[in-house]
Parts: sequence; structure tokens; C-alpha cells
Amino acid sequence: MQGKKLKNPPVCALWWQDAAYSYEKKLPDKFPHTQLTTGFVVVATDDFVNIATNVSYDEKDGTIWPIDGFVVPKKAITEFKRIKRLHDE
Repeated sequence: MQGKKLKNPPVCALWWQDAAYSYEKKLPDKFPHTQLTTGFVVVATDDFVNIATNVSYDEKDGTIWPIDGFVVPKKAITEFKRIKRLHDE
């Protein structure tokens, strides 16, 4: 498997504002709705959060490997909530 092996990552909810874009000459009048992404935090830096939305799970040792997800700039995040760790009781 490829990717970063994670032993007990936090499950989080991330609210963020996506950018407005258009292929037209004029930008849209309304910005996109706030996005809500839930998943496992792979990496969090001063600049961005990488959150995995789909993972592969190894039942033998309880580790996961991120399959896909989002890299969200910190400046776009409006709210961040840690729900729990994968193996918290």
C-alpha cells in the first residue's frame, strides 16, 4: 500500500470556504456554500490540513492508509472540530 500509515489518527470535521471560480469573463455573484468535510487528519501544518475521507483499514494492527481526501488551506477553514481518535474508548 502507498501513502502514510497512521496508527491512531483523530477523526475530525472541517468547515471551509471554497473559492469562487468561473470560466466566464465575470465572476459569479454568489460565493459557493461552506463545505463540510469529515475524515482522518493525515497532516496539519501552519499552512494546510490534509484530511483523508477514504482509508484502507488493517484489522490486525488497527492502522489505516489514506486513499483520498482534501488538502485545505488554513486560511479557508472557518471551523475545525476533533470528534475523537479512531481507537478511543
